[in-house]
Amino acid sequence: MKVSKLMNREIVSVLPTATLHDAALKMKEEQIGSILICEEGWRLKGILTDRDIGMAVAADFKDPKTTFASDIMKKEPVTIESDADIDYALRLMNKSIVRRLPVCENSKVIGVLSTSDVATEIKDELNQFIGLEEAFAKHH
Repeated sequence: MKVSKLMNREIVSVLPTATLHDAALKMKEEQIGSILICEEGWRLKGILTDRDIGMAVAADFKDPKTTFASDIMKKEPVTIESDADIDYALRLMNKSIVRRLPVCENSKVIGVLSTSDVATEIKDELNQFIGLEEAFAKHH
């Protein structure tokens, strides 16, 4: 199965010049734990997590209203292409210790693949398999 089948095409991002406060508000509004930092034209510059913001504010005493996303974002995040296999995506997530992969084509973000997207698909496939097993058991 390809990444394009499971990725979320609803991209949530902010510009590198967004403040941590603005990024956090957008994450809260969208109920997400990370946000892509993109320039115009969906060019990926970095990724910012709720943990990054929390640590910057609480541990490093950064002012969320004057600190920019570009100041603390993870630059050059691990990405994947839409035609990659899900197996490869999972290995990449595991190796890179990330739960979300921006999906890029021609240096532009077109979606995001998360571990929860994959888990949902695996759960659905497992339920179908269990249904087949139960049907088989009833007939034998």
